[in-house]
Amino acid sequence: MWPYLRLREAEVLQRRKAYKHSFLAEFFESNGLPNPIADRIWASPDSERQIVVILRFVMTRLWFALSLGTYNGKNDSRLWLCGTVVDAQEVIKGEIWSVTVLSRPSDGVVPQKVSFHVLEATCEVVGHTLPKDDPAARVIDSVVPLRADWSAYISECLTYPDGRPDDSLLSHIRWTNHEEYTRGVSKLWQARIAREGDLGAAKRVVAERYVLACVVGNSVSGQWMSAAEMAQDFAGLPTRVPPGNTKSKTQLVNLYLPEHHHVESVHFTTSDGQPLHAALAVVQTPHREYVILRDNGMQVGCEEDGVAPVWQQVLKCNQLGL
Repeated sequence: MWPYLRLREAEVLQRRKAYKHSFLAEFFESNGLPNPIADRIWASPDSERQIVVILRFVMTRLWFALSLGTYNGKNDSRLWLCGTVVDAQEVIKGEIWSVTVLSRPSDGVVPQKVSFHVLEATCEVVGHTLPKDDPAARVIDSVVPLRADWSAYISECLTYPDGRPDDSLLSHIRWTNHEEYTRGVSKLWQARIAREGDLGAAKRVVAERYVLACVVGNSVSGQWMSAAEMAQDFAGLPTRVPPGNTKSKTQLVNLYLPEHHHVESVHFTTSDGQPLHAALAVVQTPHREYVILRDNGMQVGCEEDGVAPVWQQVLKCNQLGL
């Protein structure tokens, strides 16, 4: 028993040490922000992937804070970052988690507690579920419930304790040019990286994260739209709604990936072979090269401009991502 406890304590110390030397910890500490992760979570008490998902969630919140600059209509992106993650539970194995955040009390306001359903690959929010076990914590008034398609998807997945036998979230990707791409990723490139062992597997995971991060916004949240409607809307064409009552139509999860974001290849080095910052990767698409965060697939730069100045400051890297 004692050797096991010592081993667990050593794991917690190792995780905390790694986090302390990361750009996330540096950003929160240097900006006077509260610790984003509750102490108990560092032990990953409920799942070995618990702390991994929570760190990705914190990173994604940081990305949205820096990208949008507003929170609930207020021009203060710091409000995105003032909560502490107090729990994370796997809902659908390898696909969806429920992450619970408790805000810091301020000006006599009672702490606010809210749970988010998020995609494991990107930690983008698909909807909210309100905690019912803590009446002392006031929940946020502007929460958005799970959309009908996501609710149905989760309910159906939960009927298969060992996972759906012939389906996964990636099977809901909708893309063009099925001859050259599988779920938005080049077939030729996938065949090439299959010979690269663990490195190739890591590149494929990053490619899948990028695909999920780049699906049209209505795929994940907002008003439900069919893949055809999203394609028309993305192309700037008027949406053609077929006659009849569309509300009665069964709403399925549709993850529409525009052709612009199809993945030709993923790289962890520059064109001349220099290793990129450990948090970065480069994705080559049919028309452009993007610099992304390796852990959630979200864009922080492009080939013309390099890494965005704000992310150069956060990551302590240069324009080239070095």
